[in-house]
Amino acid sequence: MIKKQVNIKIVQPELKTNRLLLRNMLVEDYKDLFETRFHPEVLKHIKRDQIEDKLEMKTFISDRLEAIKNNSLCFWAISTFESPKLIGTICLWNYNDDKTIAEIGYDLHPDYHKKGFMSEAMEVVLKFGFSKLQLDSVEAFTSKHNDNSKRLLEKFDFNLEAHRKDKGFPNNIIYTKQHA
Repeated sequence: MIKKQVNIKIVQPELKTNRLLLRNMLVEDYKDLFETRFHPEVLKHIKRDQIEDKLEMKTFISDRLEAIKNNSLCFWAISTFESPKLIGTICLWNYNDDKTIAEIGYDLHPDYHKKGFMSEAMEVVLKFGFSKLQLDSVEAFTSKHNDNSKRLLEKFDFNLEAHRKDKGFPNNIIYTKQHA
C-alpha cells in the first residue's frame, strides 16, 4: 500500500453554524472551561485527573494555544451567538504521522445538552477536517456507557470498531468515520 504524502499546514479558522461560533480559546475562558471539564456529569464518562485550582486551566489553555500554533491540533471553544461564554469544546488532535487520520474530542456543559449544539459543532468540524485538512478518517473514543455520545457518533455515520481497544481505558469504545 502506498501512503499518501500530505504536507498541509493546519490552520484553525473560526467555524460557524446557525447558532454557534467555534472560536479560538482565550485564557479568560478558564473558569467556564473548568466548569465544563470537571462537571460531575461530564466526569461520569471520561477518566480525567481532577484539578483543584481553576487557575491550572490557564496553563491548559496556553498549552493548547501553543499546540495550535505548532500545527499539532485544532481546539475550538464553543459559544453561542447570543453569548461569548464557553459552553463546550471540540477538537481534532492525535494525528497520525502523515496527518490523514485524526481523533475528534468534544465536551459540552450539561446545561446545554439535548439542544443539538454538539451536532452542529460536529458537522462543521468534520467538514473542516475532511475538506480543509484532507483527512481520510476521523476516530472517536467514547465511554461505552455514554449513550448520548454514541448516538451522536452514529448520527454522523461513525462505525463502531468493536475489535479495537483503547489501551488503559477499558470502558472506552472506538468509532471511525471514513471520508466519503
